[in-house]
Amino acid sequence: MKLKSIFYAMIIMLMISACGPQKAEQLQLKIYGTSDVHGALFPYDLVNEQETFSSLAQVYEYVSEQRKKADAEVILLDNGDILQGDPLVYYSNFEKTETKHICADVMNYMGYDAATVGNHDIEPGHAVYDKVVNELNFPWMAANAVKNSDGKPYFQPYTIIEKQGVKIAVLGLITPAIPKWLPEKIWSGMHFEPMVESAKSG
Repeated sequence: MKLKSIFYAMIIMLMISACGPQKAEQLQLKIYGTSDVHGALFPYDLVNEQETFSSLAQVYEYVSEQRKKADAEVILLDNGDILQGDPLVYYSNFEKTETKHICADVMNYMGYDAATVGNHDIEPGHAVYDKVVNELNFPWMAANAVKNSDGKPYFQPYTIIEKQGVKIAVLGLITPAIPKWLPEKIWSGMHFEPMVESAKSG
C-alpha cells in the first residue's frame, strides 16, 4: 500500500505525566499523522477520473489494523491543510453547506485524536472553518492564532490525550505567515503570533 506524502509516522516531543494509581508501568505509543491531505478523502481523482493511492481511505485501513494489535496504544493526528483541494471538499465548503462537512464526517469516523489548523484551512473563510471546528469530535488546534478582542487563542491551543492512565500533551500551532498570503477578511478578528514564543508561553 502506497500512501505517498499525506501519511507518516510522527516523532514528536510529548509531555507525559502519570495520572493516578492506575497508570501503566510502561507505555508504548504508535503515533501516526496525516498532513496536507488537501481533500484526498477517497482513493479516486475526480478531476482526472482515475484511482489514486494516497487518501484517508488507505490511511484508515492501515491505522485500523494497528489499533487491533495489543503491542502499543495508537494516536492519530493531523497536521492541517485538509479543507482545500479536492472538488468534493470544495462542494462541502461552499455548496452543500446545510449538512455536516464531509471532512468532519470522515475524520470523526476515522477516530482522530487531535489535529492542527493549517493555512489552507483558513483559506475558505470564517463561514467554513468556524462551522467545521464545531463539527469535529476532536480538538482542532492553533495556539498562536489569537483573538484580537481578548488575546485568547481563537482555536483550542492544546489537548491532553490519556492512554492507560498516562496523560500526553499535544500542542497545535499554525504558520504565522497567513497575513502575507491571504486577505484580512478571511482571518478577520485574529492575529498570528510567532510559533516558538507561543509554544514557550503555553
